[in-house]
Amino acid sequence: MTPPVTQILSAFIANARYDAISEVAIANAKLHILDTFGVALAGYEHPVAGIALEYCKYMGGPPEVTVWGSGVKASLPAGAFTNGLLAHAIDYDDWDAVGRVGHPSCMVVSSSLSVGEAIGASGEDFLTAYAVGIEVAARIAAGCPTDIHSRGFHSTPIHGSMGSMAAAASMKRLGADKIRAAFGIAASGASGLHRQQGSMVKPFHAGNAARNGVEAVLLAERGFTADPAILESSRGFCDSFFGENRCDYQEMVRHLGEPYYLESPGLSLKLHPCSAPQFLAADATLHLIREHNIRCEDVKIIELRVNPLRYKRHYRPTVESGLQGKFTINYVCAVALLDGRLERESFSDAKAKEPNVQKALKLVDVIVDETIPEQGEYCPVAIELNDGRRFQYIARIQKGHPQNPLTEPEVLEKFFGNIKGIIPEAQGERLMRCVRNLESLGNVRELTKLLAPQS
Repeated sequence: MTPPVTQILSAFIANARYDAISEVAIANAKLHILDTFGVALAGYEHPVAGIALEYCKYMGGPPEVTVWGSGVKASLPAGAFTNGLLAHAIDYDDWDAVGRVGHPSCMVVSSSLSVGEAIGASGEDFLTAYAVGIEVAARIAAGCPTDIHSRGFHSTPIHGSMGSMAAAASMKRLGADKIRAAFGIAASGASGLHRQQGSMVKPFHAGNAARNGVEAVLLAERGFTADPAILESSRGFCDSFFGENRCDYQEMVRHLGEPYYLESPGLSLKLHPCSAPQFLAADATLHLIREHNIRCEDVKIIELRVNPLRYKRHYRPTVESGLQGKFTINYVCAVALLDGRLERESFSDAKAKEPNVQKALKLVDVIVDETIPEQGEYCPVAIELNDGRRFQYIARIQKGHPQNPLTEPEVLEKFFGNIKGIIPEAQGERLMRCVRNLESLGNVRELTKLLAPQS
C-alpha cells in the first residue's frame, strides 16, 4: 500500500524543532552554509551574475531581502532567485555524492535565509529550516530512480524545488495542511532540462527552484490550494518526472530525521571548482603528477577510462570556453596536468583559449570502458611519458565526499579564497564567526548585513 507521502512529509516539516537535530548535523549545516555563502560571492566572476542582478533590480518590489555580495535589496521571491542563482553560478557549491539530489544547498540556503531575513527569524530557525529542506529533498530523491538525467531532466531543480519549499515553510511555521498545498504548487513549478548543462541556464535552474519554493509557500499561506497528495498520486510529481510506478514511497519516509541527512550519509563539499563527475579523474591525475613529479612537457599521453554514460555526458573533443571546461572530463585533466592544480581561474574563458591548454587537451585520451558501472566510484587514469615510463592510479572516493571529507581548515581556505575581492577579509572573519554561532543569533538580519559590502 502506498503511504501518504505528501501528508507525512508535511507533518514532519510542520513539527520540526531545532532541539531534535543532533550536534553533528548542526555542525555540518554550519559548514555547508558558510561554503554556500563563499561560492555565491565568488559567483560574481561569472557574467550570469551581473545579468541576474540587473534583472532583479528591474523586477522591483519591496526591499525585503539582501542580494548577497551587493548593496541591492529585493523582494522576497526575487531575492531568493538571485541568491540561489549566484550560489550555483560557478558550480563550486556542495552536492549530494551519495544520493540523487544534485546541488541542494544553493537553493535551500537561499530560500530559507531569504524568508528568514524578510520576517526577522532567529539563527535557530534558519538552521532548522535548512536542515529540514535538505532532509525533504534528499529523502524524496532517495526513493526515486537514478535515471532522471537520461529522461532529460536536471535533478537539482526538480528535487531542489521540494527542499526549497520545505525550508521556506519551516521558516514560516506553516501548518501541515498549508504545507501540503505548497507541495502541490511547488511540484507544478519544478523544472529543469539536463541539456542546459554548460550554459547560463544551469544556475538559473537553482535560482528558479529557490524562488519556486518561496512562492509556493507565500501562495499557500494566503489560502492557495493544490492537489493534497501530489508526490504519490497517479500522474503526480513522481510519476511525471520518473515514470509511472517507479518510485519507492516507503523509502521516502522511512528515515525522516533519524538521523538527519546532514549527519548521515551527509553532503559533499567541492574541492575543485568544476562539475562533480570530473572529480575522480581530477584526483587521480593530480595524485600521479604529484607522486611522480610529472611535468606536462614530459607526457606522451594520458588515458582516462570512463563508462559509456560518463563519456556521452562529459567528453568534448574541443573546448571553447571555461564554462564548457567545467563539465568536460578531458579539459579538467588537461589543466590539472598542465598546472598541477585546479582553481577558479582554471575555468575562465581566457584559460580555455590558451595555446598550451589546447595543446595539453590533445594529450588526453578518454576511453570508453563498459566494465565500469554507471554508479561506479572509481576512475582509472594512466600517464605514459615520452621516455616510456607508465604510471597508473585509480581514484575511488572523491576528496570532499563524506567518506573523504574536507577538513575545516580546507573549508575555511576555500571560503576566504572565494570572498576575496567581494568583501574584505575582516568582514569575512565576522561572517564566519556569525555562522559558527548561528544558534545564538536573535535575528538573521545581523547575518545578512555581513553578506553585503560595507562602507
